[in-house]
Amino acid sequence: MKNFLIILIIVIGAQTMSAQGTVFEEKRTIYKREQSFGLVLHTRGWGITYRYGQYTSGFSRRTYEAELVGMKHPKHEKSFSSAFDNSNGYVYGQLNSVILLRLSVGNHKTFISKQSVRGIAISSIVNAGLSLAYAKPVYLEVIKVDSVDLELTSEIERYDPDIHTQGNIIGKASLFQGLFNGRFYPGAFLKAGLNFESSRQASKINALEVGGVLDLYFQKIPMMANDFNEMYFFNLYVSLTFGSKKTD
Repeated sequence: MKNFLIILIIVIGAQTMSAQGTVFEEKRTIYKREQSFGLVLHTRGWGITYRYGQYTSGFSRRTYEAELVGMKHPKHEKSFSSAFDNSNGYVYGQLNSVILLRLSVGNHKTFISKQSVRGIAISSIVNAGLSLAYAKPVYLEVIKVDSVDLELTSEIERYDPDIHTQGNIIGKASLFQGLFNGRFYPGAFLKAGLNFESSRQASKINALEVGGVLDLYFQKIPMMANDFNEMYFFNLYVSLTFGSKKTD
């Protein structure tokens, strides 16, 4: 949380500088809109992002963003069955796999232009919006004993901490098993960061972005079968995005 506050203070300060003008003003093409796609890596997973921006001035734009990211629990540690060499890895105690869909509106302000620092434009990012978590149940392949001939067989079952132990778990079932048996958890999020854009073509976007994201929910997200589940997630992130700017 302390790191996020530091990032937020830096970004707000950067936007204040932007309101007073960029470090070096220069003649430039006036763009009206832009869009970009990219990959997001954060401290508890990864995902993809899409951003659409409408310019409100030569150095600022209103952005609309969608992100789809996976979220791991801090206790996420993969295990393997010692009795089966070809078994899939699983996380013991994991109730649900969690995916977040973030939809937001934000401000993207350039306070150092490309002509100021060797072709690198530096911008501040502040976004806020809806964070929707989807918790998909975890299914496992478990050992079963045939009641007729007492032979060992295997079955796919939803993980139940009361009956499944590491002694009878073979491995994790397919990722798509139980895909539509999950539950949605609505919440909100706030993101702040700095964007470094270095494309040699003014109409192209080739950017690296770093910052922090805080997701808040109305109840704990049941990721694990213990009392370590949380109502919020805070993560640092880095993203690589590519796109284009349009004058029409």
